[in-house]
Amino acid sequence: MSKRLSKQTRSYLINAAIILITLGAVLFISAQGGDINDAWATLRSADPFWIGMAVLSWCVFMTFEGMGLHVFFRQQKVKIRVGLSILTGMIGSFYSAVTPAATGGQPMQVLFLRKRGYSSGLTSSGLTVKFFTFQMALLTLGALLWIFNPGPLSECPREAMWVTAVGFFINGLSVAAVILLAINKNIVRGVLRFFINVGHALRLIRDKQKMEDRAEKAIYDFHSSVDMLTHHPIRLFHLFLIACLQVLGLMSIAYCVYRALGMNEFSYFDIMTLQFLLFIAASFTPLPGASGAQEGGFYVFFQNVFPADKLVGALLLWRFFTYYFTMIVCFGAVLYDSAWSMRHAGNAGGEGGETDAQETPGDAG
Repeated sequence: MSKRLSKQTRSYLINAAIILITLGAVLFISAQGGDINDAWATLRSADPFWIGMAVLSWCVFMTFEGMGLHVFFRQQKVKIRVGLSILTGMIGSFYSAVTPAATGGQPMQVLFLRKRGYSSGLTSSGLTVKFFTFQMALLTLGALLWIFNPGPLSECPREAMWVTAVGFFINGLSVAAVILLAINKNIVRGVLRFFINVGHALRLIRDKQKMEDRAEKAIYDFHSSVDMLTHHPIRLFHLFLIACLQVLGLMSIAYCVYRALGMNEFSYFDIMTLQFLLFIAASFTPLPGASGAQEGGFYVFFQNVFPADKLVGALLLWRFFTYYFTMIVCFGAVLYDSAWSMRHAGNAGGEGGETDAQETPGDAG
């Protein structure tokens, strides 16, 4: 156990170092160019009203982050409190922010809800559908903005257009992969059996048959819940609308930063177009928080939006609200979960005596 914790700790330290090195590189380059004083002056002059709007936009994003999973559970006739759903979203957001390619978020959310009596299969299917609707909302809104408002991107260097196209392609592949997993149970079963066999060979899994039985139940729960991708378009559309509100909350932060720095030449849709395309272009970077790609992309996409003396300040303010603010606030959810786990150590069952209802997905028909 100590070796496992030590390995996990080293992983988090490496990821934290990547984040800090990226931030340090931005500050160093800015200092070398004489921009750091301008950045500090820009931050000090930021309009408090629009800073508050940035916080509100973040709250909208985080609220609907949790509501997507909440509505999915309700569609499956499984009871869950709104507060617990939002807390689950915050747990996932924190671990997604500190792990490469956001790979740590969903496993920690499954563990978080498992400790409270919710089945892993049901939770995994909910997170899969939620990921699918988020990607669809991101790509759909991004494509519409690019099609109907191409002007802002045309002012950027040509490389930005090619990187954006690659971003659309890679994010589109992730959507296709989710659909394939949803309609083909044998692929999921094959992947789980492969890892079970590896774990058994390495003596990490002692009772192979028991683990296979658990995996089979998880597969059943997963597919009985995720079948809305192919059989329940109305329910899926409801989740898609929630994802749209979530995405719009996150992307609106860029416009709030723009207005906070005293500018109004570009419209809300101009800023949103650039922000959507930047997010899509940088999201496939396999580093915690897409560090480096997000900062570098901001320079490329917004260099014609912000004056030179405000660009670094805008970058720092924008990155704070879209990334560091999430880590700071959502770390509180991690501390809460740790305290809850210590209080309930050794206790069985879920919260509020709802374990039986939580373990069995509701009728999706």
